[in-house]
Amino acid sequence: MSDSDREEGGRYTHTVSDEEILEVFERTSDPVVTTSDLAEELPIGRRAVRERLSDLEERGIVARKTVGARSVVWWVREGRDPDRPDTLKSFGKYAGTNIAESVEAVSERLDTDLRRRHDDLSGQ
Repeated sequence: MSDSDREEGGRYTHTVSDEEILEVFERTSDPVVTTSDLAEELPIGRRAVRERLSDLEERGIVARKTVGARSVVWWVREGRDPDRPDTLKSFGKYAGTNIAESVEAVSERLDTDLRRRHDDLSGQ
């Protein structure tokens, strides 16, 4: 499914709002999500989700971290103001929690999935 429709003049407009993307973050009990997690919940593909997340990151609404070989996890910044990005805030609301362990668990799960897919594609 497409992330956008063309408006007058040929410019693309989003059919999934920022709020709909952020609602997925709110519905999960995990402190971080992957692009694939979001794509499973939204009527847009992983590439469109990545582009939208990059835009939200530029605006200071979400943040990301590369984990494992090539995987990325995303989270909503605490105290975010979409009009004034605060790049110093990130995991603040998770102080005193097991966020590091959660990120490590997601990283391990993604690495395992990548290895399995690689093995499946190489015929092992």
